[in-house]
Amino acid sequence: MTVCAVTGANGFVGSRIAGHLAKEGEVRTLTRHSEPRFALGEPLVADALAGADVLVHCAYDFRPRSWAEIERANVAGTLALFAAAREAGVRRVAFVSSMSAFEGCRSKYGRAKLAVERQAREHHPEVVIVRPGLVYDREAGGIVGAMGRVIRRSPIVPLIAGDQELYTCHSEDLARVVLELSDGPLPERPVIAAGPEPRTYREILSTITRAIDRRPLFLPVPYVLAYNGLRLLEALRVPIGFRSDSLVGLVNNDPAPEFSALTTVFRAFSAEAIRG
Repeated sequence: MTVCAVTGANGFVGSRIAGHLAKEGEVRTLTRHSEPRFALGEPLVADALAGADVLVHCAYDFRPRSWAEIERANVAGTLALFAAAREAGVRRVAFVSSMSAFEGCRSKYGRAKLAVERQAREHHPEVVIVRPGLVYDREAGGIVGAMGRVIRRSPIVPLIAGDQELYTCHSEDLARVVLELSDGPLPERPVIAAGPEPRTYREILSTITRAIDRRPLFLPVPYVLAYNGLRLLEALRVPIGFRSDSLVGLVNNDPAPEFSALTTVFRAFSAEAIRG
């Protein structure tokens, strides 16, 4: 039986992947609250990866704000984890990156993921990189879930860069990709985990409104105004469930994603797919 260790298994994406993998083999969750405990940027418990065949790394620490702090926790912390996996005899590592990671990306989140991608195989030779699009399902997690929560509680929803094209990925499809990549040939390039047909930001919001049966008014808002507003709320420590850096990633995403390594058929983004 394959033993998979999954970091970040208490988060939206990590929990979905761990749940899917548990149907196929043994899953060991590594989180801040698990035993053994795992936290990015902190020393790994000696036997945390003992006996694991595959490591699926989903964890990301969103608390750091400055690039130096992000680099220490999320870049150096991840590379140290990969080196520990190599020392523990873990056969393969699946790194859950992001479509926000690409040459010229502007969000700190995307830059951190890209920095790990560039150095990953220096620390473990069997690293496969998975770049999911906007992950969604009926449980309303992630960015799509945050959009749904805004739509539920407000009759007016800001429409920022409504014609921006984005790519989506159902959580079950992402988990299937990760499972497939945990064995077999090692892809040389990052694998895009998303349907190749883009949806505009406006279309995504409209689909979410149909899925949750709401009819809000979409109010066009200039990007600069929305970004500065989020930065102000962050400075005031007002919890809003959506970060200014996430907005940067949405508006400045990969203009030419490469789908050539894609073998999985992804379900189309629709109200029915959201409802499950």
